[in-house]
Amino acid sequence: MSPRPAAILGGGPSLPEDLRQLPEKCVLISVNDHAFHHCQPDVLVYQDELNRKYAATVRAAAENFKGLIVCPFEESHVALPRGWWDGNFSSALATWFACWMDYEPVILCGMDCYQGEVKYCHPRPDFDHVIFRVPVEKHIEKWSEAFAKCPHPERIRAMSGPLVELFGSYKEIN
Repeated sequence: MSPRPAAILGGGPSLPEDLRQLPEKCVLISVNDHAFHHCQPDVLVYQDELNRKYAATVRAAAENFKGLIVCPFEESHVALPRGWWDGNFSSALATWFACWMDYEPVILCGMDCYQGEVKYCHPRPDFDHVIFRVPVEKHIEKWSEAFAKCPHPERIRAMSGPLVELFGSYKEIN
């Protein structure tokens, strides 16, 4: 049996187009609630404590979700082993999880690293965060930890955006 692909679905403006280019039978892993605006994901990964005000949209997505939940809290359906990596952002935890589960390739979608005027693939007009002002080089530097922290990091590819420079393009191997 050949390995099954998985897509890590971030919230960047490239997500809708990236979704259209995924292979059939790809496992869809939503980072926070972002993918729920565009598809029905199989897995939900988050790191926000759901009782916090800023986590209301993630909480709403998790409440009726029938798929697998992965997080560092008791509501997780998966006991994360020692040494799991989160890079201080949920998309890194989702990427680590997909590599740990032996998906191949692990395709990063909607990962625009908050560059450009539009930050999200869905409306969040009143939301601002310091991460929006972090230079792309800092994002790439943090993501480069995946090569040391993820099992089989050579399986990671980016569909589009700045992380293609680091991981290579999914389109080139397909």
